[in-house]
Amino acid sequence: MTHDHRSTDLHRAELDHEIETIRTERLLATGGDAHDSILDRTRRAAGRALIGAGTALVGREAASLRTHRA
Repeated sequence: MTHDHRSTDLHRAELDHEIETIRTERLLATGGDAHDSILDRTRRAAGRALIGAGTALVGREAASLRTHRA
């Protein structure tokens, strides 16, 4: 049982690292979002916070069912 939790934690850490790498690459590719207004940045940050809160409430399995933007 402990092995399963450790492997799950390691897998989650690897995925988190990959996500951060992709975010960093996108940020560098767009020039750092220097042209976005504070309102745009605040809106995106609030959206990420809401998604994180929803994921915490319903769990990872249900959160994987959410739709993705095209």
